[in-house]
Amino acid sequence: MKLRLAIFLTIFGVMLRGHATVPRNTAATADSVCAQIWPGIVAGGVMTGSAAAMRWGYPRQAYVMKGYEGPDRGADIAQYLPIALPWIMKAAGTDTRSGWGRMAVSQGLGLALTAVTAEGLKRSVESIRPDGTDKRSFPSGHTAIAFMGATMVARELTHKSAWYPMGAYTLATGIAIERVIDKHHYPTDVVAGAGIGILATEIGYLLGDLIFGNRQLEIKGEDLRPNNNFSYLSIDCGLSLPLGKIYAGGMEIERMPALSASMRGAWGAGDHWGLAVELGLLSMPVNVDVNHDRTYVKSLSSLGLAVLPYYYCTLSQRVSINAEAGAGYRYNFPLNVLDDAVKSRCGTPFGRIAAGCVLRLSPHFSARASVGYEIARYKFSLSPSQSFHIPVAASASGISSALLFSIASRYEF
Repeated sequence: MKLRLAIFLTIFGVMLRGHATVPRNTAATADSVCAQIWPGIVAGGVMTGSAAAMRWGYPRQAYVMKGYEGPDRGADIAQYLPIALPWIMKAAGTDTRSGWGRMAVSQGLGLALTAVTAEGLKRSVESIRPDGTDKRSFPSGHTAIAFMGATMVARELTHKSAWYPMGAYTLATGIAIERVIDKHHYPTDVVAGAGIGILATEIGYLLGDLIFGNRQLEIKGEDLRPNNNFSYLSIDCGLSLPLGKIYAGGMEIERMPALSASMRGAWGAGDHWGLAVELGLLSMPVNVDVNHDRTYVKSLSSLGLAVLPYYYCTLSQRVSINAEAGAGYRYNFPLNVLDDAVKSRCGTPFGRIAAGCVLRLSPHFSARASVGYEIARYKFSLSPSQSFHIPVAASASGISSALLFSIASRYEF
């Protein structure tokens, strides 16, 4: 766990490359900046709402653990690093979007909305954590704070360099992954937390813009050049919704909405075509239903590599659409549950198609929302276990499918 957190924290250093790209100085108006806030509000609202809807299908039972690992002090600190970055950079003399007062009001409102929303949902939903420690699983507060800070970085420093928001969202995604892998949250908890952090921050900045107008607006930017950035690096985060049911010996193996997170590099081969290579992590909670007695087993985590040719069509300087189709291979990590009650095959090939819309926020930074469909092979085996109420040995194999929903931050070349 410590090694994994160390890797996530080193990603934060990407943000220090911000001075590599300094655009020409051209004043921007509050209206033009405000227009960029609405996509974040829509994205945050959709993420929060969809994750909340999917979360109600989860069981109420906690995971049968071999031993509690304790709190994660690394994530407790790392969640606040993106929030601090704009203030540190401004104190060091870097131009930010907002003056001191405007930034304090906008971010203060965002922080208050995030805290109230996250805490209110934790108290009202009372969702038990995967490790069974308490009933404050939904939504993930750590993820909400991390994505809130990343959105603040995007608002204040994108005009200086796209590496700032890319690094901040990478760190926030790493924290979300860590919260799921270490059994502190379900995938839907962290996606809802990310949505709350983005939504609350964008609303905070919208209110700040209404309060201050053009006062203390210090952003310096440049008009977008022609939209022909077909090569990019991206960080994706979203949900994979498994379709259909799997039965083994009269028992159902339930696959719940899974967290998907990936890093992608893409090369534009021409005006409309390109090739992307993706390295992704998938974490899917698994339940066993024996005569309507549902027991949460654990999250099945896997690491996948995919090659995805894509088609790209520009609609305007800011908006474009793309579609992709490709294939890859995913390695499943062992479940390692009590009694070896549930096992999965080591790996599987998969195929995927997806389509999305890209919104450019600066000459090199953009966001993408996409929906897709994936098919893959599966194989599960069950062994008799009192802990998971499994009476007899059984197995199941075949082809499964899933719907994919994701949001990505992209550095475009």
